[in-house]
Amino acid sequence: MNLLHRYRIPLLPLVLGAALALPARDTPASEYSSAVSTTLLLRTTTDVAGTPLVYPAGTAEVTGVLVELPPGAETGWHRHTAPCFAYILSGEIAVTQQNGPTRTFRAGEAFAELVNLEHNGRTVGDAPVRLVFFAAGTQGQPFTQRSGETQP
Repeated sequence: MNLLHRYRIPLLPLVLGAALALPARDTPASEYSSAVSTTLLLRTTTDVAGTPLVYPAGTAEVTGVLVELPPGAETGWHRHTAPCFAYILSGEIAVTQQNGPTRTFRAGEAFAELVNLEHNGRTVGDAPVRLVFFAAGTQGQPFTQRSGETQP
């Protein structure tokens, strides 16, 4: 079973709580208590390859997982069928796009995962990678599909 699907859990309350913590673009800061501090992690309309994000049709389901890769590990070639987002908690991961570039992400960085493009992630260096991963998919539908073959 795919690592991302094994730990699939609906996290709507967490996502809604996070949405309340980050003010909308047009919301004045005075709407929040002076004790609230926010840091924008990601605001994008495209994935890392520049493809516009499009939400799938059907009943929306947000899924969040903690992904952990030991040193030397790879995710295996796969693609996401819905917009997915990652925040690197620790370590460094290099994501290679099929017939495309390799992008490296480090602790503290957030990004929109590639959608409908085959890719493989691998740890860089001697430290494990821990990341929080969210998928904005459709209820009952997988948001990740494993590739049927090994890529170059």
